Amino acid sequence: MPEQLSNSNQTDARARFARRFMRAASPLVVTVVTAVVAASSFLAPHAFAQQASKPRQAAPASTQPAKPGEAKAAAAQGEEKPAPRRSASEITRARRASAPSATPPVVPSTNPSAASSTTATVAPKTTPTVAPKSTPSVAPSVTRSAAPKVVTPSAAPSVAPAAVAAPPVSVVIASAPKSDAASKLNVEETELERLRAEIKDAKPGAERARLQRTLVERLVALKRQPEALDALRLMIHEDRYDPPFFFNTGNALARLGDASAAEDAYRKAISQRRGNYSRALNNLGVILIRQGHWEEARETLAAALMQENFTYAEASYNLGRLHLLRGEADLAIREWLRTLRLEPAHAEAAAALARAYTEDGDPERGVAVLDAFVARSTRTGAGVPREISDARRELVASAAANTEDSADAAHLKTGGGGNDVRPGAKLGAHEVDRATYDLLRAARAEREGGSVEEAVKRYQGVLQRSPGGYFPPANLELGAALINLKRDEEAIAALLPLTQKDAARYPVAYYHLGRLFERQGHLARAADSFQRAAELYGDTNPQVLIDLSRLRERAGDHAGALAAMNDYAAALGRQGTVPAWVADRQAKLRQKANASSASTMPNDSTPTRQ
Repeated sequence: MPEQLSNSNQTDARARFARRFMRAASPLVVTVVTAVVAASSFLAPHAFAQQASKPRQAAPASTQPAKPGEAKAAAAQGEEKPAPRRSASEITRARRASAPSATPPVVPSTNPSAASSTTATVAPKTTPTVAPKSTPSVAPSVTRSAAPKVVTPSAAPSVAPAAVAAPPVSVVIASAPKSDAASKLNVEETELERLRAEIKDAKPGAERARLQRTLVERLVALKRQPEALDALRLMIHEDRYDPPFFFNTGNALARLGDASAAEDAYRKAISQRRGNYSRALNNLGVILIRQGHWEEARETLAAALMQENFTYAEASYNLGRLHLLRGEADLAIREWLRTLRLEPAHAEAAAALARAYTEDGDPERGVAVLDAFVARSTRTGAGVPREISDARRELVASAAANTEDSADAAHLKTGGGGNDVRPGAKLGAHEVDRATYDLLRAARAEREGGSVEEAVKRYQGVLQRSPGGYFPPANLELGAALINLKRDEEAIAALLPLTQKDAARYPVAYYHLGRLFERQGHLARAADSFQRAAELYGDTNPQVLIDLSRLRERAGDHAGALAAMNDYAAALGRQGTVPAWVADRQAKLRQKANASSASTMPNDSTPTRQ
């Protein structure tokens, strides 16, 4: 009956259904199982590689460069990029690579030839480690030793954990870098050579002058003054019309101490402007004062002052210095007063004027000049220059010493019969009363106006009113006036007290005595006076040594004449170069000295052979 079935038929139906189900499900089960196995085989080595690479902070190897935005974000978060998806073939290769390897772990070795194809080789200490091509590397610094990280590729997970965790090996650069000083020297030499080459190729003009100045400045900054002087001396002899160029060259030579070469540069600048170059004339005058050419220096400075309509403060100041060296204190005071009228802040002129007033017998006026300078500086907010403070301290100390050592000069009669000195008044060694000082000023006015005879009378009146009949400015100026009148004996009598009491302060007195004794034919006394003057002047007036050499040669003392000329050459050498005529003069005197010594040798002085 169709409604009722037997038991055997039901069992067969269940079996057939199970067989059909298994046949349908088996492919799905196999697929799921295979996927699970594949996933586990892939994830295990990948997780191990990540764990092994984290302690070394090394990025996973990748052949594709990261995009800038992704790299920046990853660096900001301190995370690594996830590994890219792999194909089935890549999974298979990774599974094979994850199998245990029989190769032992790589140990860092000092042998450069030892290399492994699967691991990064640690370089020896003398060579920087080279990272694999697939991993970006950072070059070690040259100035310090670097410790590059050992990079382990993710495709070689067979390295044991102990080997992976080994500390990095420090690398020491074998070749020592050049020192900073040597590198700097090379750079400086290269720059100097470049400047010299540009100067050689440049045409005469502003650009060439600029390059030459730059070269000299570099050499001076490098403390290579001989080379700087050589460069400047070559610049003097250039054939070009450029007065400012030669003027600036002279200034540079003067600053470096070569007075002779500076003189040549100034003369060339002046000649190119046909003598109308007041700045160059002033600087040439200073050089001539140093060399002792007083008369030419006076003419040069006076020309500079006249070209500026007597408004050139520096030329006036230098002319005052020259007058003081020549013993003309009144003319020096006049020039320094003019300097301060033109340039009230000229500290050197104020200090010199104050000292000159003190030497001239009016110390109170000298201190007043300095006090006025200080007051003006205070009003304008400027500081007090050191020259002013030093001069004031010197003048105050000198005034105190003179007050302690002075003696009473009561009832000292004057030449005019009146105006006696106040009883009980104390005058210093170089001080006079107001009436006597006014008489000294009147004598100076007569002398400057050409009335030399009348000036002599007034000078003599000053000495009669002075303590002990001696007042240095009056003695010196009286002697100069008497020399002009050719009254030599009276001049000698006026000058000798200066050499006995104030020789160090007035070496010009010895110079005037030397001229007087030479004019009288007393060559030995003249030579002694010039020698004493040269000793006191030192390098401030080496011209006296030429006079000394001339006097000794006239007296037949050729060896002494040569010695004086050698001293003159040494003095000029300390100021710069020595002129050629000096060397010629030395050669001639040397020949004469040798001839004189040979003629005085005894005839039997030559040793005979045994």
